Amino acid sequence: MQKEKRRAIRMDDSLEAKIISGGKTYSGIVMNFSEDGLYMVTATANTIVDITPSTIIELKCKLPSDKKISLKCEVKWFQTKNSPHGVAFSMGMEILRPPKEYINFIENLR
Repeated sequence: MQKEKRRAIRMDDSLEAKIISGGKTYSGIVMNFSEDGLYMVTATANTIVDITPSTIIELKCKLPSDKKISLKCEVKWFQTKNSPHGVAFSMGMEILRPPKEYINFIENLR
């Protein structure tokens, strides 16, 4: 059995989100999150995305409180999946310096 590498417990829930990388915006859903990381799956795009581990991206979402936040994240892993409709991708990210509103959101989920 492989040892868990995460520093914080992940919570399964979903938030609609957008990521911005290289001047392009991609819509998706954050599937789980913790104080310092998250996992996101995107909607299908027309082209293959040029995102690799260590890419710094901006993630924008609206919390259940209707508070809009922007998170600066570093991509830790990235996978693409081709289909007849285009390319979808998923990725794990580390949140760099999470803002107080995000930390409060996580604490309220516990």
